[in-house]
Amino acid sequence: MSATDQDPAEELVQGKAFDLRLFLRLMEWARPHAWQFVVSLLVLVGLFAAQLGGAWLWRLTLDGPLEAFHDGRLPRAEALRELYRYVAAYAGIVLAYSWLSYFEIAQLGRAGQVVVHDLRSALFEHMLRLDLTWFDARPTGSLVTRVTSDVENLAELFTSGLVVLVFDLAKVVVLIVLLFWLDRELALVVTAFTPVLIGVSLLFRGGARRGFREVRAHLAKLNGYLQEVLSGVRVVQMFHREERVGARFAGLVEPYLAANLRTLVLFALFFPAIGLTVLAIQGASLWFGGHSLATGDLAYGEFVQFWFYLAMLVDPIRDLGERFNVLQAAFASAERVFRILDTRPAIAAPEGPAPVPPRGGDLVFEDVGFAYVPGQPVLEELSFRIDAGETVALVGATGAGKSTIVNLALRFHDPDVGRVTLDGVDLRRFAPPALRARSGLVLQEDFLFEGTVRENLLMGRAGIDDAALERALDASCARDVVARLDGGLDARLTERGATLSTGERQLLAIARALAGDPELILLDEATANVDSATEARIEQATKNLLRGRSALVVAHRLSTVRGADRILVLHRGRLREAGTHAELLARGGLYARLYALQFDDAEA
Repeated sequence: MSATDQDPAEELVQGKAFDLRLFLRLMEWARPHAWQFVVSLLVLVGLFAAQLGGAWLWRLTLDGPLEAFHDGRLPRAEALRELYRYVAAYAGIVLAYSWLSYFEIAQLGRAGQVVVHDLRSALFEHMLRLDLTWFDARPTGSLVTRVTSDVENLAELFTSGLVVLVFDLAKVVVLIVLLFWLDRELALVVTAFTPVLIGVSLLFRGGARRGFREVRAHLAKLNGYLQEVLSGVRVVQMFHREERVGARFAGLVEPYLAANLRTLVLFALFFPAIGLTVLAIQGASLWFGGHSLATGDLAYGEFVQFWFYLAMLVDPIRDLGERFNVLQAAFASAERVFRILDTRPAIAAPEGPAPVPPRGGDLVFEDVGFAYVPGQPVLEELSFRIDAGETVALVGATGAGKSTIVNLALRFHDPDVGRVTLDGVDLRRFAPPALRARSGLVLQEDFLFEGTVRENLLMGRAGIDDAALERALDASCARDVVARLDGGLDARLTERGATLSTGERQLLAIARALAGDPELILLDEATANVDSATEARIEQATKNLLRGRSALVVAHRLSTVRGADRILVLHRGRLREAGTHAELLARGGLYARLYALQFDDAEA
């Protein structure tokens, strides 16, 4: 699957506005932090109470000392004293509102982040335990999106989504009741326009849902292609593909721009429509309220209180569409996240795993068949053994199945047919981490992480002291590489070890494999990308290292396997020849032909 391909089942999930099943699962993650949400609700209640109290104080002020002074029922000095008391109380409410507003943002954000912290960590750890086949079937960009933006959408669910939506709906109910309590006729005018306001908000929700979904789909393609090009920028520059790549990128940017512009048009229509509806509600309220004031059916303070409550009612209704979009995006993200969490690794430890045999052990392939894609076998009826302390080499053309054998030996995959055993015990009975802990693996293009040299050599393994690291550096001929680095073992490496040469990275990768004193060494084209001098150093060090250890060596350079105890020749997933270097050359078969292709006729 290319970087720009998207899995419709994962990338284009359409979330429901509310999904009870997903909601209950999310609540399981929120339950350990329930007190955070209780505090959030208390803060929201406090804010609402402060708003209601402020409007009530306006009414008391207008219909109290100000009206009494205007009617001559209260002297000026006494009216001012009462006015100052109300102003002081209102200032206290304003300060409390400001203080609670800070806690609203901080507390809601904290409540959401502590939940997604747990969920993001669990998701990442779960992904690391999934089998390689699962990773091979998915673009890296898609998996990064799961851990980053999808989980972040769930934070929005707990901050500006679900909690606020539930409270907003409760506010709407309370405010409508208060409006009817203050003035029934004015409340009827407001509620007559309220369905229009709700309808506009829900109409926007539907359009925004389609628009945002289209924007996300185009952005996913754009990010996928961008990641692919940046990873292969050397190839782009080597073959002067800058203009072609730039043109294709522009072709992906165009629909992304168009989708964003359509969304902007939707917003440009929505806010004026909402504003017009709100102005209509306010205008009708002012008209009927003014009539009631003129007839004496409504006091000025009551009208001002009603006006404040009306403004408080409009805000949550106006935000209804946005809240529903947050919910829908969150539930769509939750569907994708839980789909990964529900995926069980195909390669897992059995119940009551068998103990891995101590030092030594015979590794045996018994009639093994395997295919990455059903119907396209990579290995067929493959049988061989590696006795304890024996070095066995695998050779063959590209695609013969050599690297697949290494993956099966480490139980990165399980065979479809037959079995792989260690001391007569099927590898499927071992826990994969325990099995791999006894092995040392070096790949053709091994990976170094950002961090110190020491951290890359240890990889978090306990029981490896500095003496073991020194022995590994000597055995892998990597001591000179470390010595020239500023800081030695504590020197920091960049991502992928980009500041080192290919050969230097390979030497450090070999030292990392050797640091744990493994019983089984697996070298998968370990010297394919190094120069002849480095290859000679590695070959000599390997000869000393492999004494008393089992080894499975995969190589295209046949010069590196001449000293193996046995050489297995693979062709199209089947074992064609087996023997020592001299025996296979004397046989004049497939190995002899492969050897002749790499060396001149006289040497052959």
